[in-house]
Amino acid sequence: MNYTAKHYAKSAWWIRGVGIAFVGGKPFITTDTSVWNHILHYKLLVVAHLALFEALSKTFGAAIPDVEFFVSTTDEPSVLLGAEEDERKKSKPPGVPPVIRFCKADGFADILAPDIHFFTRNFTTSLLERAAEFNAVRPWARKNASLFGRFSPYHRHVPLGLPPLQREGLGGQGICRPVSASVASCWVRRHYMGEYVPAARQQGLLLDVAQQPKKDMLHHASHKYLLHLDGQSCSSRLEQLLVLGSAVVKEESGYRAFFHHLLQPYKHYIPFWKKRPEETADALAWAADHDDEAAQIAASAQRLALQYLHRRALMCYWLTLLKELSGLLRYKVGPDAGRTYRHWTPLEEYMRAEGDKELEKKRLQHMEFWD
Repeated sequence: MNYTAKHYAKSAWWIRGVGIAFVGGKPFITTDTSVWNHILHYKLLVVAHLALFEALSKTFGAAIPDVEFFVSTTDEPSVLLGAEEDERKKSKPPGVPPVIRFCKADGFADILAPDIHFFTRNFTTSLLERAAEFNAVRPWARKNASLFGRFSPYHRHVPLGLPPLQREGLGGQGICRPVSASVASCWVRRHYMGEYVPAARQQGLLLDVAQQPKKDMLHHASHKYLLHLDGQSCSSRLEQLLVLGSAVVKEESGYRAFFHHLLQPYKHYIPFWKKRPEETADALAWAADHDDEAAQIAASAQRLALQYLHRRALMCYWLTLLKELSGLLRYKVGPDAGRTYRHWTPLEEYMRAEGDKELEKKRLQHMEFWD
């Protein structure tokens, strides 16, 4: 970790993250906590992760093996596989430790874990436990047969070296522009709302897709078809839509979260925008011609969310991840094992001194982790 701090101290993924070590089931912070005072809202995301790790320790204790890793809260994946291989050739130890994050794409070495927003939003209580309500109040037969979506106009940064992540807009126009020698900015949502939607409406498609006015999830559930567009990378809106008993029309962005390998097209969602946004029309035409299948897609998606995305499942995923990661380490973790750490702060100590106050300030002191 010290090697990485020396070489990546100015990288956004490093500054907006935290190094963690578990020893004897107890978590320790292995990076400089003072930098978090300069990263705006990312500090809250980091501290929310610390609350999660404290909860993991209290829940599983000594069942957590000794392990060391880094969690990044940035939206974009951190480590290209090619770059990681170059680092391995140049240096020993390799330049980047295991980086855990909520989203990645093919070509990245990051390790996937559940988005912290599952916990900051108390996803189980606020949405999963309302699934029966959504089904009763908004049954399929009484849903509006239109495509609905609400989006913030985030732009998406993608590496120039990974063309599959770049997007084509209406009529094949380019919607990605280089912003550096290695990164392009793609205005996916802005283009869809500002250019595709008006053109599609002129052709008679029933679309209610915009930035405003915002609507709650019960209103979302009144529509048969719910649009999902990823944001800067994976959007946490997807897991919310899966619960509502509606068919999700999902952009094939190339990004994936920890559970996306379970999602199958035409079983859990209707795919579109593999190439261009005009595929929306094909997706809606298919759904209209296969109403029973679309209803089954909606039901299957909800069942998947209920089984795999509740808080206990997420905690068990983390435990399994830490066990698997521990088995891959080639060294023993911690100062007592003879390793030198520039920073070694008991996580509990930091939380009582500062972290709890940060959570209370943002009303996140009641996050639900196990029960």
